[in-house]
Parts: sequence; C-alpha cells; structure tokens
Amino acid sequence: PTHHIAGVIRTDVRCEPQDILANRLDPWHGVHFHPHSFARLRVLEESPESILLRVSYRIAGRVAMEVDATFDCPSRRVIVMTIVRGEGEGSLVETHATPIDDERCAVIEATIATSERGGFLAMARSSLIRRVMAYFIERRAARLWVEDAMYAERTFASRQGEFETIRQRPEALRSRAR
Repeated sequence: PTHHIAGVIRTDVRCEPQDILANRLDPWHGVHFHPHSFARLRVLEESPESILLRVSYRIAGRVAMEVDATFDCPSRRVIVMTIVRGEGEGSLVETHATPIDDERCAVIEATIATSERGGFLAMARSSLIRRVMAYFIERRAARLWVEDAMYAERTFASRQGEFETIRQRPEALRSRAR
C-alpha cells in the first residue's frame, strides 16, 4: 500500500516448519492461547485453499476491533493473513517458517498495517511515528511468538520423545520478547 507501517521479527525455534504451519493454520488457537490479543473468533468459510475468520483483535484491555481475515499458504512454508473487511482492510501478516537445520527453523514475520483513515495516513507520513508504531507492532508479534514458539517446540519435542527439555525453554523465550 502507498501508506503503511511495517514491522518485522525473527524468532529461532527448535522445531520443524510443519510445527509452525500447524499452529498458525489452527483457526481456533488465537483465542485460547492468546486471550490478551484476541477476544472472539468465528470461522466464516473454510476451503482447501484458505480459511476466512471473523476476529475481534484487542487494542487495549477489553477494547477490540472486529475484522474479517483470510489465511492462506502461497507456498509450502509461508502463511499470509490478510484483513479483507473492517478496519485496516488490506493489512497483512506474512509468516515464513525457514529451516535452519534438522531441528531448528527461523520464523520470520512481516506485518504491514494500512488504513484509509486520515489519522493513520498522517501517522504513516511521519518517520518518527512510523518507527514508534513499528516498535509496538514488533513487540506485539514477538509476544505472540513466545507462546506459539513454546507450542511448536512442545509439539516437536513430543515427536522426538523428549519431555524434560520442553520445561526449560519458556523463560528464555519470554526474555526475547521484552
């Protein structure tokens, strides 16, 4: 989009790309694993190509905005969430699960926020405000990935027959999101 605010994060996770994809494509996990960010969720349509959800995204505390978003996979290690109706229509989150070796992958996630509102356009034109907003976008994404990385690592450890190591990682992941 012409006017946007973008943020990018990277998190290295001990898992395989399939663990990241399974987590991201589970349409119900957002409300259950991230109640601080998502208030409600409803699946509107499902097809082999994509999922359309109505999501109430928390802005501050109990204040939330409702949007419709699609989730699809343009390639085998990429998931794209696009807001198709509601505030921020055209905004997207693109998540890449890139293998590093047999036991680790890098999660690289880009968020591109846009809006037709005049206030947003003014913010997007200011480099200082754009940097501040990008910081908050990245911080929120990092917090979500702390929880999603723990889930993906537990899934991977379970497949590997390892159960003790999954209890040691949560604090290390949380410290990265601070």
